[in-house]
Amino acid sequence: MDWRTVVAMLANPDTRRALARTVAETEDGLTDAQYARALGRLREAGLLDGAGTVDADALRTVLKQNAGPPQRGVERFLTPAGRLLGLPSKPAERLELLALLASRALRPGEVVPEQELNRRLASFDDDVATLRRLMVEAELLERTPSGTEYALVEAPPSG
Repeated sequence: MDWRTVVAMLANPDTRRALARTVAETEDGLTDAQYARALGRLREAGLLDGAGTVDADALRTVLKQNAGPPQRGVERFLTPAGRLLGLPSKPAERLELLALLASRALRPGEVVPEQELNRRLASFDDDVATLRRLMVEAELLERTPSGTEYALVEAPPSG
């Protein structure tokens, strides 16, 4: 998981509460001294303010200070780690994004079984069946005659 995602989730009060509920349901096993030291480290790191509550403003500042330049083109639909955030609503952008992902999943001339393609597509999104189907429908991927393997559709020669 990308660190920016973690910090953004910690800056959100609802996700903090959900995390706190989950953590509270487990045995922490800390002595009072260990707990006090851990709180001190969290304060020193800037995660907690002087009152011992999460400093959401500090977390947002960390995100702003470490934000790279905004992504342009279809890259803006991907996390920094390359995971799909969503599909563009504009057909041309959707096709461009699918083509980018297809080119990252397969090399020209490479033929892979469906299971391997699914494994590769899972690095972009958990719904590999939909992603695979969209790429086939867009004629970016094709099934081999046996129907068990996939390959990139080769672009027709220009000119």
